[in-house]
Amino acid sequence: MDSVVTKIIDGFCKKNGIALSDEAICDFDKLCALLLEFNAHTNLTAIKDEEGVAIKHFADSLAALSFDLIPENSKVIDIGCGAGFPGLPLAHARRDISVTFLDSTAKKLKFTEKACNELGIKANFLPVRAEEVSSDKKYREGFDIAVSRAVASLPVLLELSLPFVKVGGTFIAYKATGAAEELEMSKNAVPMLGAKYVKTLEVDLPEGIDGETLHHSLLVFKKVKNTPAQFPRRYAQMVKKPL
Repeated sequence: MDSVVTKIIDGFCKKNGIALSDEAICDFDKLCALLLEFNAHTNLTAIKDEEGVAIKHFADSLAALSFDLIPENSKVIDIGCGAGFPGLPLAHARRDISVTFLDSTAKKLKFTEKACNELGIKANFLPVRAEEVSSDKKYREGFDIAVSRAVASLPVLLELSLPFVKVGGTFIAYKATGAAEELEMSKNAVPMLGAKYVKTLEVDLPEGIDGETLHHSLLVFKKVKNTPAQFPRRYAQMVKKPL
């Protein structure tokens, strides 16, 4: 394991107590190559170098595993997954969980599906907007865990995501900056949507070649009662008048 990608993932996993086989770590090389190849003709990410992909997509996504937030055999939904982050690295590292990838941009889901096929990951794919499918009995409060990264402000993200989480389940919001401010903005939304705030977990990503270390946050919420049927509202309404 001497590539840039495998060195970063191996070091991050060892530092954070994430158990991955050498084969699974090496597969992140394959995933990186797939992403950069697909990105050459379809805009998936602004990050176009191996180190950036390994740190800002792969390690960042895996961070939830260092805190034991996802129970064994969980049903997980990745809201607004884009090119499959954080759900794709999580699904690769944790073959016991089942992941549903949801995104309104079908071309990004095509990459996620291709990557899952290449890595032998069984998953489901929903090329729809979250607010359009969350009332469907098949998905409403049907997941143990919801994750989402870099999709919207936290009040909007909570309204989009919590309807998918079953009572007793968990929503994990990946945030790069401003987590405390967004949490304060969400103090009304959390109880209205049937949840309670549990904790914020700080993550130090691997140091880049330039010496920069990024500090990200995981905001953890527990679903304590059913989300009222009127949520989520239309997206424009959520944005114009957050809860």
